[in-house]
Amino acid sequence: MPKHACATSEASSSPAFSLSRRRLLGATCTGALLLIGPLAPAWATPSETGLATFMELSRRLTGRDDLDARFGQRLHDTLVERDADFATRLGELRNGLDQTHTQELEGTTRNTARQILSAWYLGMVGNDHRATLVGYPDALMFKAAGGVLKLRAFCFGMPGAWAGKPVFGRT
Repeated sequence: MPKHACATSEASSSPAFSLSRRRLLGATCTGALLLIGPLAPAWATPSETGLATFMELSRRLTGRDDLDARFGQRLHDTLVERDADFATRLGELRNGLDQTHTQELEGTTRNTARQILSAWYLGMVGNDHRATLVGYPDALMFKAAGGVLKLRAFCFGMPGAWAGKPVFGRT
């Protein structure tokens, strides 16, 4: 019984609310999550909206509804990485397409449409020394051929065999 009495007297002498390091850290983390939590979707929204706009415009420009979403995301990310104004130009292109036909686009909107089409059909972004290969096998140029072209990863024959004149007919 003295043990309980001693424990009770120590507990009653301590303050009613003890703030330990563990409780302080937990309260701080909870407060930070409550403050930052609502902002996180706002940070994610522009990228998701930009990707949705890119995919919508890609479907309209290519005339295909079966575009690969993962490949589209890689193309979009690469285009945005190469050009900080690309997201803005996507909005301008969408407005331009809503008002006119593709053939009537001019200036930067026409160039943006060409960039998108080139990326989808060639599987690469850019046509200069900084061009980025995004996905050669996924390029629409192979789908446009309807499976007639076989995707090659290497050249046949000896090194330099491609440089000679082709032989027509049988010898």
